[in-house]
Amino acid sequence: MKTLIGIVSYGNLPFLQLAIRGIKETLTKDADILVVIADPKDFNMEHWLSAGMINYIRNTENIGFAGSINDIFEYAWVKGDYDNVIIMGNDVIPYPGALDAMINCAETTDWEWICASQFDSKSLVARYPEAAQYFKGDTLEFTDFDARPWEMHRDFHAPHIEADSLKDVRNLALFKRSVFDKTGYADVNFWPNAYFEDNDAARRANLCGVKACGLSEAAYFHFWSRTIHQGENRQHSKYFERNLSHYIHKWGGAVGGESYSRPFDGRGFQLSPEIFFAPDMRIASRDQEQAIIRHWSTL
Repeated sequence: MKTLIGIVSYGNLPFLQLAIRGIKETLTKDADILVVIADPKDFNMEHWLSAGMINYIRNTENIGFAGSINDIFEYAWVKGDYDNVIIMGNDVIPYPGALDAMINCAETTDWEWICASQFDSKSLVARYPEAAQYFKGDTLEFTDFDARPWEMHRDFHAPHIEADSLKDVRNLALFKRSVFDKTGYADVNFWPNAYFEDNDAARRANLCGVKACGLSEAAYFHFWSRTIHQGENRQHSKYFERNLSHYIHKWGGAVGGESYSRPFDGRGFQLSPEIFFAPDMRIASRDQEQAIIRHWSTL
């Protein structure tokens, strides 16, 4: 089986470098890496990836997180012949055995969407006080990229599969091709940040009958939203509220309080004179994607 590890990165090259180092240090099974450079002006990242012979796509405009996820899906399942895609955050480091366990689960079981188990910087500092010296302030800023404080943690859970679990679905999760066949692309109306795009993807997967599980031994360390806390300030609160509003409109309630079993209660939605959303669970094409992104980017 062929596996692609896809990472979307808007800036924060030092964290991406840690993430890719973590892949190379812990993965023993065959898998390819693809990075989507989401910031059109980030030529430093392009140069580093090119020098390291790591495959990448550099967007020429800011199509947002969801659009960049769609770049990965298209690369793997429309233009390519991969069996699995692992979506991994750019501020995530897999613990030993995590990636191998996910791929092995995909190869030996009928689970379609396999989620890993998070251990983040807040948990690290709380459990190991000696790790606090590496993180600064309320946002736990990390700047010592030669240090490896996450390695203090080795208390991983014993192997266990948690059925019907959809958690941290964009930080580290494996998707079989069948997930794409059932749910299609990510919804680019959640633009440009990832806020609520993952909730939308999980809800559509659940309603489409995707077999999802959590894998306890697939543990990863998460720096906790470095794009927000150490990246460029891009009106995060504005986009959070706007994406939440779209989610509520689409599903009839906030996360956990949804009342619709079909998008827009089965009636569809006219976003603009040119853009109409049919009440389909599966987003089958990217035909309207550029128009949708132009709409939201001008508001």
